[in-house]
Amino acid sequence: MMLEKQKIYKKVFDNACRTLVEGDPEERFRKAAVCAASTGEGWTVEIPFFDEIISLIIPGFEFKSSKGSNVTLVTRIILLHYLNTASGAPTGDELIPYEDVPGCRAYLPVFEGRVVKPLLSGFGFNREAFEAAGRAIEGEGKDFGDASFTLWALPKVPLTFILWEGDHEFPPSVKVLFDRTISEYLPLEDITVISKLASTRILKAARMSGSSEF
Repeated sequence: MMLEKQKIYKKVFDNACRTLVEGDPEERFRKAAVCAASTGEGWTVEIPFFDEIISLIIPGFEFKSSKGSNVTLVTRIILLHYLNTASGAPTGDELIPYEDVPGCRAYLPVFEGRVVKPLLSGFGFNREAFEAAGRAIEGEGKDFGDASFTLWALPKVPLTFILWEGDHEFPPSVKVLFDRTISEYLPLEDITVISKLASTRILKAARMSGSSEF
């Protein structure tokens, strides 16, 4: 089963590579707001990805993290999809929940299971740890709920995480908000994936802090 999934991912990756080089890469880089330098035979592209920079060399399609971390096949696909999808639309006008992203409402239970529930389990009664984790991965503090911050997953893809801390009367709640242009920068299937990657980074930051609850 895992081998079959890898084959599917590899096909998606190859298609994304082909789409990028067969189009107008320079225009795509501009719309995606990434830095790119021509090498004569191709490009060297620097893509901000959460709190690191991913370097992409074209045509070899080599990926390298500024932090030395492994750039997984799933991450490579998301980065290429971002470059191929980016419309250049301005961000910042309106934040919307997952279910209000056109085409996503039917997948809300999957999104909550993969993204929201792990965060509730980790931070539902500990907003201090939630805030600290956000700061550790360069989250921008916000004024929503009891604690909130925005992570820039990609230059045009902000993800805002909000926690309402639980107590003896009320259960905790977590909400993720997206810029209304999210579907102009990522295919729908990638929105849940990048949110899950963000959730995982938040929880990892809490564990790295040494908190006894993680």
